[in-house]
Amino acid sequence: MHRALENQENLLNIFEWERSDTSTLASLARTCRAFKEPALDLLWGELCNLSPLARCLPDASHRLLSEMSQLKVLCDT
Repeated sequence: MHRALENQENLLNIFEWERSDTSTLASLARTCRAFKEPALDLLWGELCNLSPLARCLPDASHRLLSEMSQLKVLCDT
C-alpha cells in the first residue's frame, strides 16, 4: 500500500467524499486494517437517530430505546 494511504488524516479526507454513503464507508471499514478506524469514525461520528446503535444491543433493549426516543420528542417541545 502506498505510504500516503497509511496516514489516518489522509484517509479521513478521502473518506469524507463518501460520508453520505454509509454502505461504502462500511465496505471501506472491512477492506483493510488501515481503512477500518477512519471509516468507522465517519460512520459513527454523526447519527441521525439511535437505530444503528440499538441494533448493536440485545433485543430486550429495543423497547427501552423506543421509550427513550418518545421522551426526547416530548422534551424538545
